[in-house]
Amino acid sequence: MIRQPISRHWWIGLGVASVLLLVLLYTVFAGSRQATRRREQQRIAIESLQQLSQRAQELEQRRAEARRADNTQVLTQIARDAERLQIEKENALRDRDEPDAVDRTIPTWSMLYREGLLRTCIPQKKFARTELWILDDFKPTLIRLLTALVVGVLISVVIGLLMGCYDPVEAWFLPPFAFFSKVPATAVMPIFFAVVHINFKMFVAIIAFGMLPTLAQSISQCVRKDVPEELVFKAYTLGASQLELIWNVTFRQVLPRILDAARLQIGPALVLLVAAEWLVAGEGLGHRFRLSYQKTDMSVVYFYVFLLGVFGLAADYALIWIRRRICPWFGD
Repeated sequence: MIRQPISRHWWIGLGVASVLLLVLLYTVFAGSRQATRRREQQRIAIESLQQLSQRAQELEQRRAEARRADNTQVLTQIARDAERLQIEKENALRDRDEPDAVDRTIPTWSMLYREGLLRTCIPQKKFARTELWILDDFKPTLIRLLTALVVGVLISVVIGLLMGCYDPVEAWFLPPFAFFSKVPATAVMPIFFAVVHINFKMFVAIIAFGMLPTLAQSISQCVRKDVPEELVFKAYTLGASQLELIWNVTFRQVLPRILDAARLQIGPALVLLVAAEWLVAGEGLGHRFRLSYQKTDMSVVYFYVFLLGVFGLAADYALIWIRRRICPWFGD
């Protein structure tokens, strides 16, 4: 049956089962990639042993010729080559019999713990300073994100309320907002890099530009649809000024919708920020992702992706809790 409710136990059980399935699939996939990498190592080792065998035969022929010619200098060089050949053979035999290669693009759980969790959470010395990756990477990103969200939401709320309350304001802002809302914010990043220059303001401007057109239009529509005309007429009857009407009636009526719209902007804003940091930043999550990509080492990346998911869920539920506390009439 469509929309047939299920018990809470079934709800929790299905959620836990989905998470366990994802963990199992990742475990199997990571193990498969490691096994493939080791088989590749064995294949290369077998090919190397064949080439080393041919080189050994050629070396023996050269040794026999040098002995017949009684060339001591050549015999000494051949002896050195034979030593190097023996070392290469031992390494190839070890790779063939006991392959230990790892695939860092899909790390195992133990690799995620050692090279992801421990490496980012334990201070590391670099030259004359001590680095704590998790703090050095998340701090600048979160400061940029929170500042940009506050600035973008405030500007969007002011313009959105004015657009919803006054037709001339909506007629003025709607055409450019409708146009820019269809332009991917990542496409205009080079413009911001050149115009605003690469600094803190640039990151804030990119995120504000990405969220302003959509959020302002959403708030404007909420003002026109969710504020009944009866409330407006009653406020005017009681002698409310236009400013009082906007603040006490319109804003409070659409506040739950504003919180929900702002909550939905966290993900896109984070995408924009990480993309900008990847391209031009010297610190932050995007910068760390770029370094990890260049080294083909995803251990830290997977750990940071997990932390970003936790942060997103925490921010989502926090805004829902705030909406329920300050807007109890709106419901769930």
